[in-house]
Amino acid sequence: MRALVNYYRLLSTTCQRWRTGLLLLSLCLLHLGGAAAQDSFDTEKQLYFFRIWGQVKYFHPASAMGKLNADSLFLTHLPKVDSAKNQKQANAVFRDLLKDVGVPASEKMKPQKDDPKGAFLLQNVDDTWRTKSKFLNSENRKLLDQLFERRYTGDRHYYTYIRNNPYGGTMPHEPSYAAEPRENLPYALRMLALAKFKAFVDYLYPYKYLMDQPWDQVISQYLPLFAQCPTRQEYERLLLAVNARLDDTQAYPFFRQLQYREQLFKNHYYPPFDYQVAEQKIVVTAIIDEALCKRSNIRRGDVIEALDSVAVGEWVGALNALLSVSNSSALWARVGEWGDNLLFRSEDPVMQVRLTRAEEQISTTLRLMDPSQTAKAKLIDAYFKKKQTAPAKKSKALAYAARGIVHFKIDDTFRLIKDESSEEDLRLMDSLLNRAIKAKGIIFDMRGEPDNSDFVFYYLYKKFGKKNHHFARYYQLNPFQPGTYRLLTHPEVYYPTDLTPDETEYKGKVVILVNGTTQSIAEWHTMSLQRLFPGSITLGQQTAGADGDVKKMVLPGNYVVSLSGNAVYYPNNAATQRVGIRLNEQVQPTVKGTLAKQDELLQKAVDLINGQEEKKAEANK
Repeated sequence: MRALVNYYRLLSTTCQRWRTGLLLLSLCLLHLGGAAAQDSFDTEKQLYFFRIWGQVKYFHPASAMGKLNADSLFLTHLPKVDSAKNQKQANAVFRDLLKDVGVPASEKMKPQKDDPKGAFLLQNVDDTWRTKSKFLNSENRKLLDQLFERRYTGDRHYYTYIRNNPYGGTMPHEPSYAAEPRENLPYALRMLALAKFKAFVDYLYPYKYLMDQPWDQVISQYLPLFAQCPTRQEYERLLLAVNARLDDTQAYPFFRQLQYREQLFKNHYYPPFDYQVAEQKIVVTAIIDEALCKRSNIRRGDVIEALDSVAVGEWVGALNALLSVSNSSALWARVGEWGDNLLFRSEDPVMQVRLTRAEEQISTTLRLMDPSQTAKAKLIDAYFKKKQTAPAKKSKALAYAARGIVHFKIDDTFRLIKDESSEEDLRLMDSLLNRAIKAKGIIFDMRGEPDNSDFVFYYLYKKFGKKNHHFARYYQLNPFQPGTYRLLTHPEVYYPTDLTPDETEYKGKVVILVNGTTQSIAEWHTMSLQRLFPGSITLGQQTAGADGDVKKMVLPGNYVVSLSGNAVYYPNNAATQRVGIRLNEQVQPTVKGTLAKQDELLQKAVDLINGQEEKKAEANK
């Protein structure tokens, strides 16, 4: 919870009015104090209720076959759990619940073993809460053991099976319990939301073991807060904070669906300029509202180093309390999005900023824009329409980063095909790649979202691949025991089995570019490229560290939480989640390069291919 305190401390600084700031901080501390004062027994009994309910939901055959409604089971027994005054009474409620659902009549099954070694992921498995619990009595431990031993082991689970998509998607049969935006959800639905969230992570999140804070600790901390939650806004803040604890960039977009987003982030007012982030500073790249910028003494090229006396780096770091990211590179790659407005957080339309202009240090009052005003909305609309003007019809020819150096951008490959038939597209791509291999260098730019996954999976594999192109280890939910994951060995997961690769050897230099926007399928394709071109050099910043198809769940209030639902590793079992893709050399954007509108990473790749880096090294000897 310390991160939340830091976040609200920075929000209070934003206001520059100590009275308002102290009120915000006091409200936050009141929540923390309430959590500390809450009887630990109440939290413990509810946590055990969540655990037992989650095991019934995902293991009991009646639930797995849709014959037992998990939500109804929870809502029926919650009041009974709440009324339990001591451990004995709580165990009586748990016994009644387990007796109600009954011991499954299926055959006994043993726990999943990692046999053969490496075939299964078992890192998340921890049954000590039920097998060695001092809170549960022996009868309940026995009933839970019997449920586990007779668990459902089919592959069409009512709460996990998605027709036509075995890898990801939205979990089925989870009601939205939609409510009016200003209406707080009743206590029972708030508790159901937290219980669903807990079970979703316990049984369907392969990277739970990589979270900074143990998941049960997170739930224990937030249980009393969800119980006492007085408003819809507070409910959204709590969901946001729990979501942030996933430490998964795939969960990052959650904040965009919140009704009270502006109130939670204090970001109704926007900067009157466009900007980029470099070296943990804000670089003003264009003016949107000339009048406001003039009054604020802001010019294009200014470098903002502090907001309301807080260094930009610390200001961004505070967002970790409410935003889920796998690593800091992923956070920095996203906070510069003007439309999200996560940097300029202020309750007032003014902020104090410290900036550098050339060699001069300047402190000034920044006047922010109110986009709800018609005149300001027109300025914003005009600026971004001009910035995002659709380019002329794209050529189907190769693009070059420099003379003799082909540049493939992963978000700009669909233009290379006609999308008429696979045979024609294969011939077209083969012709283009035949020209590309005559170049002295090829740059694969993986900074962005692929616009055509076939580019790497089919076309590059067909030209440069070799048989048994196992560049990764992909683990999928194991239906034999949810919460564990099995290695997929089917070749079609890793490469197209209907193609015979040409095994063409490219003799030029290959450079792969990545940064914090390289995420999920882009990370997967980067791993494939590293295998296709074993002599390649991967340059850039740490990638988003969020691989594996996305799984989603609807929570009460019609909120959708997402996470990396399957696990991806390198063939040597090196992790990619949170860590990102293997880098040969880090290259960070600089303020100088940003001001000059230079793509420094691309230039570094060109220099490497042209041998300029070797020449520089020789000159420095």
